[in-house]
Amino acid sequence: IMTTAYNRHAGCADTQPAVWQIEQKLIRWLNDQAGFPKQAGGCFVSGGSMANLTAVTVARNSILPEEDWHRGVAYVSDQIHSSVTKGLRVIGMEQKRIRQIPTDEHFRIKTDLLQETIQQDRKAGLKPFLVIATAGTTNTGSVDPLGDIRKICDEYGLWMHIDGSFGASAVLAKKYKQVLAGIEAADSLSWDAHKWLFQTWGCGMVLVRDQHQLLKSFSVHPEYLKDFEKDSTLINPWDLSIELTRPARCIKLWLTLQVMGSDQIGESIDHGFEAIKWAEEAIRKNPEIEIVSAEQLPILNFRYNPVGYSEEQKAELNRNISEKVVESGYAGIFTTELNGKKVLRMCTIHPEITKEEVLNTVHLMEQYYKELMKEMFA
Repeated sequence: IMTTAYNRHAGCADTQPAVWQIEQKLIRWLNDQAGFPKQAGGCFVSGGSMANLTAVTVARNSILPEEDWHRGVAYVSDQIHSSVTKGLRVIGMEQKRIRQIPTDEHFRIKTDLLQETIQQDRKAGLKPFLVIATAGTTNTGSVDPLGDIRKICDEYGLWMHIDGSFGASAVLAKKYKQVLAGIEAADSLSWDAHKWLFQTWGCGMVLVRDQHQLLKSFSVHPEYLKDFEKDSTLINPWDLSIELTRPARCIKLWLTLQVMGSDQIGESIDHGFEAIKWAEEAIRKNPEIEIVSAEQLPILNFRYNPVGYSEEQKAELNRNISEKVVESGYAGIFTTELNGKKVLRMCTIHPEITKEEVLNTVHLMEQYYKELMKEMFA
């Protein structure tokens, strides 16, 4: 409410110097948390979709000369967020130039297949330029092998972008930060504060290892902006992103950090890891439940898997369990699909969730499972 009412134009230093100062310091602090070097930069954007679009644009402009844009190839996993593919299509890439690499049993990109595919494309006269890793996939919370991907990118001269829209916040964790080892080696990083930093919608960030690459892609100097360029030492946010007119998205995250402090934020993120462990421990006690993807970050995927029923029947059963839980108003347990199976997905990032609530949710699913088995398959 405050930031909407405040309604400051945060495009440049002149229109709102206080907001500009907050954004500069906050972007620097976020870069430090990610382990990026001093020349790193970035800006606040509307969310992961805009962050990914910004990053893939910079990657293309940094690696490929314009005459080779039509031959550029990008590499993603089969668990990539849809906004990444959308961003690649927006910058003009044909679908056939977006390589989707299979994932392993933990839903992480297979780096041997990634390297093999890059080699094949180079032999075919194409121009590989970008690998997009994920730090916290939407389905499973899996983190791609970031260090191995960096080595491949270095070997072939490719840009490494990490979509950390969800999982990048784990760099602030106290106990579990090591799950993102290698994130500091990225060329660019997407990060959403309105996911695991507990903000309202419209508070995302894109960080780039070398701020000059953002300027190279987005800086423009029309005659009607000359009055805002008197101080050449200031870098305006509108020269670092797609947007010219932009709201003061940084304020709410900055205010949260002033009130809570980064230590309490980190403890709240650690709490999400602990809560999903409570859930998995309870769920594993039921032999009729199949863990399809064990906890990775605070996400767990499982399904009720009674013996003697078809895959179609199991899919219907788990879908109905989800609907029952959601209709109860107690918890949000939704479905997704992994390895061709309809599964239930639990995500425990709420900073105030208690162990009792987690266990009650598991108990509620058990209750609906027993009821539905009688109704559906009596």
